[in-house]
Parts: sequence; structure tokens; C-alpha cells
Amino acid sequence: MAWSGETSLNPVIRRGPFTVQPFSEESRLIWERREHVVFGVSPGNSYFQVGRMTELFGWLSRQFERIDVVMPDSALVHTYLALGYDQQRARKKAHSEINVLRNRVTRAWNSIGGPRTADGLHRMSELSSHVVYTAKLAECEQAVAQDETLGQTCVEMTKEVLRARGHEGPLTAAQIDQAMRYLIAELPFFLASSDIFEVPTSLNFYHRELPLAEVIFTGETLLQASPRQAYATIRPAR
Repeated sequence: MAWSGETSLNPVIRRGPFTVQPFSEESRLIWERREHVVFGVSPGNSYFQVGRMTELFGWLSRQFERIDVVMPDSALVHTYLALGYDQQRARKKAHSEINVLRNRVTRAWNSIGGPRTADGLHRMSELSSHVVYTAKLAECEQAVAQDETLGQTCVEMTKEVLRARGHEGPLTAAQIDQAMRYLIAELPFFLASSDIFEVPTSLNFYHRELPLAEVIFTGETLLQASPRQAYATIRPAR
């Protein structure tokens, strides 16, 4: 079954300059606790400008007890490999792009006082050896290969990512398989960031709907998020 675009999103909650739309009642309950949030920042996405992130960091700091920012440095290499870069050029390109993104994140966060003691800024490669992340990544790889809904949704999102990076024309199966590794590498944070960051509950969010996260949180695929895990769409109210 392919993703249909229908969701179980709760009504929009307005909190000052941002709106929050939890995916489910379970996610809403975790949002109400606001113990921890994972802020995933995407390289090459114009949404993540210093001004917007400054406002968002200020808001997140008022709303959540702890913030962990994750930047997909190692995962980004797969995108460039799929676009035809050789291994060395792909790593160099990803490294450069993540450095630019990290500088933006740091400037934005420091402008509102910087991370608190419990907050963190992480490259994904720094978390990839975590025992929970490693186990969940293996689970995700197997599930995407076996579950038709997950696999097809991942393929469609991968095509969108490559088009956004300027790819034109048809894609080979090898290109799609390579680029899908970017998305799969992010999935453990949607399943178990509460365990990865050792917090009671955790909420993952993005500024627009993510079909892959949504099919997971329906509970109808091989991948099951922890009951301590939430997903929401958080975007500017204006």
C-alpha cells in the first residue's frame, strides 16, 4: 500500500509565533510534557536561514526542557554519490555544506544566549556508533526492504530530494538505493530519540509534513515508534 497523503494530525496548536500540529493524540500528550525536542536541520534547504532559526531557537528554549540539534553530515554523502560524485568529492562536498550549516546554527543559537547545559549540537556521524542508533538503523534498513508502504514512500521522497538537488531525467535503481540511505539514516531518530538521548519522552518535528514519518506513526508498518516518541509539524504562524 502506497502512502495516500491522508494523516491523523491533531488540530493546530498556536503558541506565540509558531504553530504545532502533533500527528496523533499520543504525540499531543508528549508535546504537552515538552521534555525534549530533536531539531533536525537540513543542508541545502533555504528554510534554515539564520533569522528564522534564531526565532525558532528562542521559541524552542521557552517551550522545551532540552534541545538536541542533529545535522546529517555522513548521510549527505549518499546524496552526492547518487548524483554522480566520486567518493572523495562527495565527502568533500558534504563536509563543506555541513560546515556552512553548522555555522548558521551556531550563529542563530548564540544570538539568543547559546545552548543551555543540557542542550546539544550533533553531527549525525557523532551519534552513529550509539548502541540504540545502530540497532534501530539495522531495523530500519530491513523494514524498508520488506515493507511495501515504507519502501515506496522512501522511494518517492528520495526522488523529491534528488530533484531538489538539481537532478533531471530518469533515475536508475542504483541511484535511488544510494540516495535512500540518507532518509533511512534519519529514521532512528523518529523511532527512538528518547532512547538515543536518554530522556523520558522526545518529540521530533519538521516545518512541513514528512510522508515517511507519517506512515511510521500510523503504526501500520513494520517500524514501530517507541511509546515515548512523538512527531509533529511545527511552522511559523504567520
